[in-house]
Amino acid sequence: MADHIPNGTERILILAPSPNDASLCERFLRQAQLQPYICADTAALCSALSESAAALVVAGEALRGDAGVCIREQFAQQQEWSSLPLIVLTRRLAKTSFEALDDFDIYGHVRLIERPVNSTVFVNAVKMALRERHQQYRIRDLLNERAEHVAQRDEFLATLGHELRNPLAAIMTCGEVLDSLRCEVPQATRCLDVIATQTTQIKRLLDDLSDISRIARRKLSLQCEPLDLSTTLQDVVVQVQSTLEANNQRLALDISDEPMPLLADATRLRQIFANLLVNASRYSPAESEIRLSAGSHDGLAEVGIRDQGVGMSAETQARIFEPFFQAPQRDGEPQTSRSGLGVGLTLARSLVEMHAGSIHAESDGPGQGSQFRVLLPLQTAPSTEAGRSLQTQQGAGQRGTGQQERAQQGPRQQGAGQQEPTQQAPAHSAPDPSQRILLIEDNLDFGNGLKRLLEQRGHDVVLARDGPGGLSAAESHRPDVVVLDIGLPGLDGYEVATRLRRLRGFAGLRVIAVTGFGRELDRRRSRRAGIDRHLVKPVAMPELEAAIAGR
Repeated sequence: MADHIPNGTERILILAPSPNDASLCERFLRQAQLQPYICADTAALCSALSESAAALVVAGEALRGDAGVCIREQFAQQQEWSSLPLIVLTRRLAKTSFEALDDFDIYGHVRLIERPVNSTVFVNAVKMALRERHQQYRIRDLLNERAEHVAQRDEFLATLGHELRNPLAAIMTCGEVLDSLRCEVPQATRCLDVIATQTTQIKRLLDDLSDISRIARRKLSLQCEPLDLSTTLQDVVVQVQSTLEANNQRLALDISDEPMPLLADATRLRQIFANLLVNASRYSPAESEIRLSAGSHDGLAEVGIRDQGVGMSAETQARIFEPFFQAPQRDGEPQTSRSGLGVGLTLARSLVEMHAGSIHAESDGPGQGSQFRVLLPLQTAPSTEAGRSLQTQQGAGQRGTGQQERAQQGPRQQGAGQQEPTQQAPAHSAPDPSQRILLIEDNLDFGNGLKRLLEQRGHDVVLARDGPGGLSAAESHRPDVVVLDIGLPGLDGYEVATRLRRLRGFAGLRVIAVTGFGRELDRRRSRRAGIDRHLVKPVAMPELEAAIAGR
């Protein structure tokens, strides 16, 4: 009997019917320079199975006792890549080999060898099992390598998002400052429009990348509430109008007058249909028509988006929702239609499926245009309060994206052939009372621009450049609200917030993070540090003002 456990990934566990059989099996395998490990009894086998093994040899009669129970339990706990080869030593088979194998289906990967054991047959069977086990190890290593690469990718995307959001926030804020100066020079006005349009596009790309990463890690949540699909679609029309006008395209609406009640996340629905309309615009020629239709049947709401663009081949239709997929460039197709990262449709499909819906892409072929159909279940019964939040793993904090984008789009402009939505714009509310605000931000381009915008709204603002300076300014300025970055020099924003909460007289202080860090991990750390709101750069002023006012 073996006096030690050999390398787990190579060892062959043996539970033989008798000591003589065990010795015989061990001798055969050692002569073949293999690594047997003899299990004296069922307890020894169960202990050995809890560690690594390359194959298992067991007598057929043992499977009908405690050993069989142990083996089945251990096999049921194997990882997805693993299927431990099982070699069963049987008495002379009364059935055909195929019929006999049926009795062992529950164990998975099984070979039967009749006793008395022929050494050549036995060793060859064990060697074949080892080759198959080595292939499983290669699959395991590839899966581990893939998981490591995915983790590295997600970390890279998070870092990239943070590094790009900071300068983008500074550009957008300075653009708002320039816009507030109301320069009447036509060229300057045009440049401001370009800054607003292009920075909004960059922000949308960053948001899509972030959402794709969260969906892949099952960290994205839905905040569902009763809504009418028609109203949501009208919001989307406003959101994408500037994109269609820039491409000189018409949007025709065919939306049913019948109510289409859904239990859904309004922000994510706007994201779905905005992505589909922007995609239709991107792949359609100038002066073409894009049709948006919506109706209901058989308990489902159906939304269709049809364009007159480049169309899709059968191969493209099969892969159109894959992450980062870009259809091959065809002769005569404008290069501008190749823009984008190839994640918008992937994100749209994922969000539709999270709403228990489905999405389909159709085309008669290249040059024949495309149609996307989205099916969503109608709300047929009143929802309970508990049913309004449909979450996977991530907590609250995802609201406001659609409102923010609409705020950045500016007022709606009516395009040719465009039907005017019937909903009315909300009346402007009265400005919020002036607040004493401490702004802690090390990016001075962004900090100075944000300080000016807040002061234009009547607030008293002091700017600090690092964590220690922010704490000092808090004690001297005695602010009502602190707006701070997370990645600060000296002390990071989490530590600053924690220390602020310990200062005497700051019990009612409102602390708002405005940061490029937007992962759920970052949001949880903010909550633990006592931060009231966690906003991701670039943030729209209406959203920041609402946070400052405590709304």
